[in-house]
Amino acid sequence: MSDIHNLSVIEPPVRLYFSGHEQTSPSHACGPGIWPHYLLHYVLSGTGTFQSEKQSWRLAAGDAFLIIPGVISAYAASSTDPWEYCWIGFDGRDAADILSACGLTAASPVYHSSSPASVDGKAAEGRISPVSGSTDAAPCGLSLCSVKGGEAQAAGDPVGECLLSINDMLYSQPGNTYLHLSLLYRFFSLLSPDAGNAEKNSSAYLQQALDYLQHNYAYVIKIQDVARYVGIDRTYLYKLFTRELGISPQQYLIRLRLSMAKRLLASTDLRITEISNSCGFADSASFCHHFQAHFSITPSQFRKEPGREPVP
Repeated sequence: MSDIHNLSVIEPPVRLYFSGHEQTSPSHACGPGIWPHYLLHYVLSGTGTFQSEKQSWRLAAGDAFLIIPGVISAYAASSTDPWEYCWIGFDGRDAADILSACGLTAASPVYHSSSPASVDGKAAEGRISPVSGSTDAAPCGLSLCSVKGGEAQAAGDPVGECLLSINDMLYSQPGNTYLHLSLLYRFFSLLSPDAGNAEKNSSAYLQQALDYLQHNYAYVIKIQDVARYVGIDRTYLYKLFTRELGISPQQYLIRLRLSMAKRLLASTDLRITEISNSCGFADSASFCHHFQAHFSITPSQFRKEPGREPVP
């Protein structure tokens, strides 16, 4: 009989295990202890404390805290204003990278809303603050079930509304995995610093534009399409390309198409027209014109050229 610990399991990018929603009782506490997966709580109302490693935070509505697998953690609701929160348990091979992109790491496991005034009417000042000492909490288990309510507390709060939707759909449509994951990725997008059109640096804009071109060069696209996708003005996009790459976006697109066409000429038996169509050129005449202008040889001559090395 095989040892269960030696069985090979293919880990998905992200896997959602469960979700929940609860109005805690005064002084309700969990931990200290460790969990086998990521566990993220989002506070809808009330206050409490969260401890991870040797740091502690006071948290209120609009705040979230992340329990990291294997890290000793504890949390406790206030004795006078206990919190109401919703939570999700998840993991996956991409989970750590996604959370890091959202600003959640072992060194910084706490999130707070950028517009706290819209959540439960609480002001930003004093909502999150490190506290010393530890929480005197007993171990506990989460109730892995859907708890109704919370819509009023989450009204106008997209993060809270998204988590409540996850909790609702996970149990009302238990077999719809893609729906569950779509909501989970939406939740991550709301936590991301880019949410709300946050300002990016120029390298991020350029990389986004390059990614778009790499995946769309085969289609009929205009540079305005690239600028719209990135979310910047076409003139600014032009300045980014000329400053960082020394060529315009249009020149980059043509060179990218020619590079891909050259690969196809070297590694396939596709006809010139088929290669032209596959690389986004208007027609084979346009493809041949650009190819000869750039490489000083026609596509047919390149393919027949003796001793040429295959394109990597």
